[in-house]
Amino acid sequence: MIDLLFILLALGLCAMTLYALKDGLRNPRGRLAVVGFDQQGIVLAVLALAAASWLWGIAYGIAFVAIVAIHEFGHVAAYRICGHSDARFRLIPLLGGVAMSDHPPAAQEKQFFISLMGPGICVAPVVLAHMIGYATRYSAPEVSDFCWAFGSLGGALNFFNLLPLWPLDGGRMTHVLAHIYWRSAARNITIAMSVIFAAYAVYAHSVVLFIFALMGLQSLTYGDTLTRTQRPMSKRRGLLAIAAYLAVAAAHLMSGWTFILYMVIR
Repeated sequence: MIDLLFILLALGLCAMTLYALKDGLRNPRGRLAVVGFDQQGIVLAVLALAAASWLWGIAYGIAFVAIVAIHEFGHVAAYRICGHSDARFRLIPLLGGVAMSDHPPAAQEKQFFISLMGPGICVAPVVLAHMIGYATRYSAPEVSDFCWAFGSLGGALNFFNLLPLWPLDGGRMTHVLAHIYWRSAARNITIAMSVIFAAYAVYAHSVVLFIFALMGLQSLTYGDTLTRTQRPMSKRRGLLAIAAYLAVAAAHLMSGWTFILYMVIR
């Protein structure tokens, strides 16, 4: 009975998330649409699934692709809410995915919202996966194992994405906040975030992350110029943004804690 209650609560959280993003779940013609899954997108999705399955096994591979797709569609939905009807995303093998629009957000508040909603949309399905995994641990162990894989990997990936390292979503949000509270040092803070990310990639012996860090370093000048020209966010709204960021990060840290520990101590 308690298991069912937790599942219902998690479903309620999913429903609330969908309702909050309802204006971004439909394209300009009013139909529900996932932009990015054309022929090229499908090929990239298959390659991403193959790469993730080779690294972690088929269950974690499927979970990885599903998590990345949900994450990127969160960005797309946020883009649409902010008036970007052309928003779409691509899955990129080994790197995850990327959401795109042909024109940048006009305000720092919109930039922060778009960055946050990638990890933000994942909170509800990750929590639901944990609840189902716990409820089916004896009755359907195969289902339970996949749900635990989805929940723990989803939490870990999104928590990593929220770290204040440029060009991760967490780094982009930190960059916006730096412009609000310490504008003169924002660029130097962003450079430091990028250097730390590159140093971590070297420490972890990850060529993929190092290449990603270098790509982010190349985009730093454009990102800093864009933020300076966007309509600024007020300091009061900045406090709300910080609270939302910390809440989403805490949720993913708790969800992905076991996977994070496994990766640290293995």
